[in-house]
Amino acid sequence: MTKVASVSYVRAHLPEMVASLRKKKRGRVIITRNGAASAVLLSPEELETLEILADKKLMLSLLKAEEDERAQRLVKHEDIFK
Repeated sequence: MTKVASVSYVRAHLPEMVASLRKKKRGRVIITRNGAASAVLLSPEELETLEILADKKLMLSLLKAEEDERAQRLVKHEDIFK
């Protein structure tokens, strides 16, 4: 869930906002200054998700793995560590 808050509000409520993001494990706060977006406060999980989605090589690898699974092109766990 995305919230919008002014810099002055964030300054006054930062500990509670951080605790809320930590508890929910998802979410972001768009911080505004004079009504315009200036920064974003993210939960660590949200940042990790964005970093994964931005990594084209990793995303292609994940898509290939999903295709392999659908096509039953799988390797048994025991065979990997032979």
